[in-house]
Amino acid sequence: MTSVLFAHERPSVARAVTHVLEARGFEVESVRDGDAASQALRTRQYAALVVDVALPRRPGYELVELARAEAASHGRGAQVVVLVASVFRKTSYKRRPARLYGADDYVELHHLGDMLPEKLACHLRIEIPREDTAAQDEATEAVYEIADARMDDQSSDDLASLIVADVVLYNGDRIADTTTVSEARAALTEDLEVARDLLKQVFAARGDDTDADAAIERSFSALMHTMGRRGASA
Repeated sequence: MTSVLFAHERPSVARAVTHVLEARGFEVESVRDGDAASQALRTRQYAALVVDVALPRRPGYELVELARAEAASHGRGAQVVVLVASVFRKTSYKRRPARLYGADDYVELHHLGDMLPEKLACHLRIEIPREDTAAQDEATEAVYEIADARMDDQSSDDLASLIVADVVLYNGDRIADTTTVSEARAALTEDLEVARDLLKQVFAARGDDTDADAAIERSFSALMHTMGRRGASA
């Protein structure tokens, strides 16, 4: 069977995706954070890694490089990497990514149930069994519900990290040539403002008095440092 490592913090998402992929002939192993994903990639070879861009402990962007390095040097890692966009909410920063940080493709969270199997089959150049319509519909509905609620049940800082990871995925071309946190921030000024406004709306709706501007800045700075940008956070 074709092996897939699925890395996402939500067990409910992993169960739904596993259900769909196994029905299409894939073998699925799921992990919940970046440390577990790193260990798995260093231990065995997978046909594909499907990873949330905002995975706790090690973001999906960092794991792309690890998967490639392990595959090239040790015969482990993953042959194909698909990034999962972290937030399901219509916002102006969402556009087709022009840069995928070394990954082969991406899929939005709410489309894991109906688009992921075919994307994997295409990149792996394999044929897979016809879809189980009932299983796919059930999983797609479950993922939609989880994705739509994801913004409402995160801690303040975790939610900021999700939104920032999403912004960075959809705007990779804008920060491709930046080398410092300040340069990256300047390149994404308008979209980071959208992110702040979105976070403020969610905080207001749930009575959270956390400083949304500061939360976005902390998350953005942390992610940029992880991705190799130099400099202070402000």
